[in-house]
Amino acid sequence: MRTAKVFSAQIALAVARRLVSELEAACERIEIAGSLRRMNHAVHDIDFVLVPKDAPEEFSLGGPRVLNGVISQLVSRGNLTPVRGKEKIKVFVASKTGIPVDIYIAGPETWATLLLIRTGSKAHNIKLAQRARELGMKLRASGDGIENGNGDLLRVDAEEDIFRLLELPYLRPEERT
Repeated sequence: MRTAKVFSAQIALAVARRLVSELEAACERIEIAGSLRRMNHAVHDIDFVLVPKDAPEEFSLGGPRVLNGVISQLVSRGNLTPVRGKEKIKVFVASKTGIPVDIYIAGPETWATLLLIRTGSKAHNIKLAQRARELGMKLRASGDGIENGNGDLLRVDAEEDIFRLLELPYLRPEERT
């Protein structure tokens, strides 16, 4: 099994901030997630969660939307190299540094849950999912929301809402080990 390459968080954060400045004009919301948001000293990639100004279900590379145009410019300028894209995730490599870049597409209703899940850590997400099960709920690993016992999605506007639903104290990202 190959070991994933590790990058300095300082370099990754500089790349992430530059990409945020490029992408934010096309986004209602954008946040750096993952190990950078948890303030790790070394990272394997850069994760973003964003809500495009266009409806997320209309997002596809090469389409006429604002976010597509910004990403296409980043690709054509050589800042990003496309790897693959699906409905809710677009994967690139920051061309100059080789750092993988994952862009997760959220809607307003999935923002908080997707940000929580994509921030991690994996062990923290498992603890939250177990707690949800204990309370008869389900925290969707996809980041698509949290369900009550009847399978209905519960409205959450912020990560703090999820912790409150799970009857847990809020943990800042850097505390989520």
